[in-house]
Amino acid sequence: MTDLYDIFGKLLAAFVVALLAYLTPKAKAWFAANTDAATQENVRRMIQSFARAAEQLYHDQDPTGARRKQFVQEQLCTMGVVITEAVLNMIEGAVWEINTENKKALVQTKEIVSGGGHE
Repeated sequence: MTDLYDIFGKLLAAFVVALLAYLTPKAKAWFAANTDAATQENVRRMIQSFARAAEQLYHDQDPTGARRKQFVQEQLCTMGVVITEAVLNMIEGAVWEINTENKKALVQTKEIVSGGGHE
């Protein structure tokens, strides 16, 4: 049964990556057409900051990520950012970056703890 969950998890991860690969260029194109470069960069930075804050604040209490996503959206609205499909995709991209960084850190920590596999 565990193998079934592993397979399902890997298929789901592949689907999410493919979806992000498909949507990100479209979101970027829409975003570029509707805002100037300085505004885009400010929104991108806010999204990254709020996503990291949400991860820090709610990681242990929010296994699905719903509360973290809501937090980011609320903070962006407070700053006057309209939540569009492009902004939602940018949030997902920021979450993907955080997850990737966390996985890399976990692997590095395991390597350090295990002695790096060298004897």
